[in-house]
Amino acid sequence: MNEIDLLKSAQTDKYAVEELLKKYKPLVIKIARRYFLVCGDIDDLVQEGTIGLYKAIMAYNQEKEASFITFATICIKRQLQSLIRKENTQKNSVFLDLFNDDDLNKHINIPTNKGNPEQVAISNQNMQYIKQEIKSQLSDFEFKVLQQYLDGMSYEQIALQSGTNKKSIDNALARLRSKLSHLLDDIHN
Repeated sequence: MNEIDLLKSAQTDKYAVEELLKKYKPLVIKIARRYFLVCGDIDDLVQEGTIGLYKAIMAYNQEKEASFITFATICIKRQLQSLIRKENTQKNSVFLDLFNDDDLNKHINIPTNKGNPEQVAISNQNMQYIKQEIKSQLSDFEFKVLQQYLDGMSYEQIALQSGTNKKSIDNALARLRSKLSHLLDDIHN
């Protein structure tokens, strides 16, 4: 069954839904890797992104001019952003637009802050402080690993490009998570 047939039958056919979820799982993973959840991990984000994909499958209308992949990407991002906004309001987790640098801006998405102008200014000021602190705490290697990880590269691919082994990449990401977690704990307290 081709993709168009799967999409047409997804409303009533569990098999079609499963096939589409399997086919687009790499897209969910790629998008989820661009988000950060302090009290969660990539699996939590992938699970939430999969919910967004499922909603896209169920709501897709072929008569609209958008392709399914475009529609699915939007649904996945919105689902992840909703989770992050919810977590932020509960102060259990923080989503970061880590840097304003062009090299990372393309990798990280952040929901817009639509508060009053004073809240936006304070939020922007706090974000600048957080960005400076993060930059000062990451080693050059950790920063490079972070960029590659956010690009969707696997541990093996990062290791090959860095001329190191997979365990070094895993350790760098663990250090990075720990540093970010401690920094955010300090900021919230």
